[in-house]
Amino acid sequence: MQKRTSATRERHFYLWTAALIAVVTFAGFARTYYLRGYFHTHALTLFLHIHGTVMTGWVALFFIQSLLIASRQVRMHRYLGVFGAFLGVLVVTLGSTATLMAAAREVRGHTDFVPLQLSILALELTQMLLFACFAGTALYLRLRPDVHKRYMLLATLCMLPNPEVRLLPFIQNNLVILFLWSIVVFTFVVADAVRSGRIHPAFLCGAAIANAALYLAYFGSVTAGWRSFANHLVT
Repeated sequence: MQKRTSATRERHFYLWTAALIAVVTFAGFARTYYLRGYFHTHALTLFLHIHGTVMTGWVALFFIQSLLIASRQVRMHRYLGVFGAFLGVLVVTLGSTATLMAAAREVRGHTDFVPLQLSILALELTQMLLFACFAGTALYLRLRPDVHKRYMLLATLCMLPNPEVRLLPFIQNNLVILFLWSIVVFTFVVADAVRSGRIHPAFLCGAAIANAALYLAYFGSVTAGWRSFANHLVT
């Protein structure tokens, strides 16, 4: 009975986590995407609509998959996992393309935002690489549910800096945004440990790798070497 109660609490933990991520994503992109018609007059390009739909689709799928597990619909969860693999490829492809296009636009326009956009480029490409690694590993280890769900959560958390930036427009420093994201990630690790009674090594290791990669990307992005490379990359 105690084991069953623990498993139920774990399923509910991931369901509420997925719901929280969905709420944060909606709130972050409400003005610029979901409720854009109330705040902006000019329309988005078709590419950005497709990009937004795919990213939204991943967050929605993460919630649905968590809901299916919470309701013990394991077979349907596995069926949807096939679609999730395809959607994950689109997330990486369109996410990388979008950030490259944004950087190219600023560089071609010789705007004052070029240094900032090239720094964002390094961070967002690293986010997409981390997403691909975590989601791919989670799919490969799908027969190990304890690792699978934690790596899927980490993959989804790697997308969280984007709505976070939009929720906190008064913070203009990417390092501060990154630090706040680190707090969120390790809060999930600690909450998971408190709930289960132990720190899951795969969760802790994955969180540490994600943080190390993004901090390295940030400090590398402000160097002359990266800016020169990135300029050539997008032109």
